Amino acid sequence: MNISFNAGSSGGYSSINKNSAQYKAVERDHLSAIIANEASMSEKERLIYETFGGRDTIIKNYMKLYDSNGNFLNAYGVAGMCVDGKSPSEYNQIIDVSEDWRQEMFDMVKREFIQENGVANGDTTKRTSLYTAYQKSIKIDDRLKGTWTLGQYEKAYNKAFYDAVKAANPN
Repeated sequence: MNISFNAGSSGGYSSINKNSAQYKAVERDHLSAIIANEASMSEKERLIYETFGGRDTIIKNYMKLYDSNGNFLNAYGVAGMCVDGKSPSEYNQIIDVSEDWRQEMFDMVKREFIQENGVANGDTTKRTSLYTAYQKSIKIDDRLKGTWTLGQYEKAYNKAFYDAVKAANPN
């Protein structure tokens, strides 16, 4: 029994554009593992696999992990944040961060420091939203360095608030 889904352009299934950067990234990063997995399937596993779309479905799902340029997307949909194959010296570098983003970070740290009485609990922070928005606002090649730099500002602002409170009230 061989079931295949081959609906036209009006159907729910679409063909894979093998010339797309997303497909080429999947081909480069995952295709050999997909093929190896298929080779190890029993006949029953293969029947179920094919029933649910087989290799095309797997490839389409992997393609969602890449942007239209074939760059891997992190969990927040930001390309350029993968450190695989890079040493920290390549991205732990200070770069210019605009005054607007430094101010955004300062305001967030201040608001959360006051709101949580100086205790960073992680439950109410808006850090992820701020960092994600910042990352999407700059060039892909600067995202790792810029994120690290913005993190250095965040640390400095937290320390400044802590020092100010400690100076006013040593206890």
